[in-house]
Amino acid sequence: MKIHILNCGFIRIHEDLPYGGGSIMTGFRKAVMAPNRKRVTLPVFSYLIEHPAGLFLVDTGWSRDISPDGVYDPKVVKSVLPAHLAALYRPYVPAGMAVDEQLRSMGIRQEDIDAVLITHLDPDHVSGLRSVSRAKRIVIPEDEAYWSVRTKYRIRQPEQLWDVEGAERVFFRGHLLGPMNKAIDITGDGSIMMVNMPGHTDGLCGVIVRNKERYVLLASDAAANDTACAAVLCSHDKEIKTETIEF
Repeated sequence: MKIHILNCGFIRIHEDLPYGGGSIMTGFRKAVMAPNRKRVTLPVFSYLIEHPAGLFLVDTGWSRDISPDGVYDPKVVKSVLPAHLAALYRPYVPAGMAVDEQLRSMGIRQEDIDAVLITHLDPDHVSGLRSVSRAKRIVIPEDEAYWSVRTKYRIRQPEQLWDVEGAERVFFRGHLLGPMNKAIDITGDGSIMMVNMPGHTDGLCGVIVRNKERYVLLASDAAANDTACAAVLCSHDKEIKTETIEF
């Protein structure tokens, strides 16, 4: 089994945001208005899982249309995202880094992907979803989709980015995994599990990839520490390298 770590662009955000600085409206406003000297550049990772049951893509990163020339272009970003999110993220995607571009370079078509698994609906995780929308399945946790259009998440999760035709909204079920004991069994044998890890958003999930007694946790935007893992990978960790993990 292999997990390919794909760097699908960058964000340049307020230095406090990764530590919860934008969790309330005052913090959100501060993050939007932050000058360059108060910002940090972080990668945006997606993951391609080569599994005996097929190919599984976790999240999609930024799409090419948000950064046509491979650099941050405020005018272009504002044409894709609401102004407050454009200012919050300041995203860019160097040439060849959009998820569909990387898949093509690996000889993989959209139609070859057995499932796209969305951990949550923030733009940096779903912007590239339409570029892989011909995958056999697109799985979005129902808890995430339900709250996205009804609560404060509406200001940070534009529906037009993630409301893709044919996407499945799947309920978590009771399971002895994660802080909430709720998960979605993607492969039917427990080897790929979407595990509810709320906090950053209500429906956020991480993905556990298991090969017998060893497993990798793709923690998305949750904090995680599990010494039993072969690896714990977070979506914006600057220490992570673009590489392939085989286990």
